[in-house]
Formats: sequence, structure tokens, C-alpha cells
Amino acid sequence: MKLSEKHPNGMGLVEVRKFLHAGPHSFPRTLDLVADPAEELRITLHAGEIVGEALRKVLSRYGQRGGVGRMCSGTARKLHYHRMVTTGDNYRPYDYGPPDVLAGTITFVTGAITVGQNQDGKVLLHCHSGFIDGGGIVHGGHLLLDTVEVGDDPLVIRLCLFSRSAFVVNSDEETHFSLLHPTPMEP
Repeated sequence: MKLSEKHPNGMGLVEVRKFLHAGPHSFPRTLDLVADPAEELRITLHAGEIVGEALRKVLSRYGQRGGVGRMCSGTARKLHYHRMVTTGDNYRPYDYGPPDVLAGTITFVTGAITVGQNQDGKVLLHCHSGFIDGGGIVHGGHLLLDTVEVGDDPLVIRLCLFSRSAFVVNSDEETHFSLLHPTPMEP
């Protein structure tokens, strides 16, 4: 479903996509967990490093923890990302489409990273990002960090790791996706 809505800054109408999932509505969808104290990390990745692999190596020193982070600056040489598509399946009407592949000089504009884990404690990295290709075209979506090769400019990432909580994958009745839910952890 596409609607036109007034831009929040009063800059005219913008097209907005609204997603109505097949499962029972979970409203409000607010889940929270007090997660203090936290540990702040600044990570700089260099040309040729694979982002997912490098982040897992850093995170292995901190044990099973959840966290959130930001891509602050940098470039990539290549990456894969997904965007949401309509599936035609009534059970799961929206899903990630096939990956789009970019190569060349790719400049990151923004990126939000969630550090989670599956039921077995394996680290999961989830990232939504915006970036500009060498031709000046803006792209964005679900970034597959295990495919991102850092470009000539170092990639700077800020992470905040929680000490007694994690994001653990659980199924979600409304979306029929596996989502990361805040979960208390032993220190």
C-alpha cells in the first residue's frame, strides 16, 4: 500500500509505503529492558577487511552480549543488500528480495547495527544502512555485513555493548519473521 503524506519538514508530499502483515497485530510493539551498565567501543576497520568477520572477532572478546551501533564514516569496495518486496503470499506478504550487489567506491551515509544472537548463542549482526555508489546514486536497505569489503577509507563503527542483556532471535506472530527481542542475561 502506498500513500502520499506531507514530509515532516513541510517539504511537500512524499510517498510512504505501509506494510500490513498477516499475523495478529501486536500494538503497541514496545519492548524494553534496562541494560546498564554498557561498554562503548570505537572500531576502525581498514581496506580489504570483511566487516562481519572483523566485528565477530572483536565481539568474541566480550562474551555473549547484545548491543547497538552506528556506522560513522568510511567506504566499501563491494557489498550486498536487500530491500523489502511484496511476495504475493498471504501468510508472509512482505519479505527481503534478492540481494542487490554493488561494487566500486561506495560511501556510507549511515548505518544502524544491532548485535544479537540465535538460540545457540551464535552472534548475529543486523544492519540497515544508506550509502552512495560511485555514480552518486543513493541506495539503502538491509546490509549483509558478511559481504561488505572495506574500501580505501577506513570504516569507523561505534558500538554500545550491554552487560546483562542481549537481543535473542524469537519468532514474531504478527510479521512471521524471526526478530531480535531484548532478553536478560547473566553477568
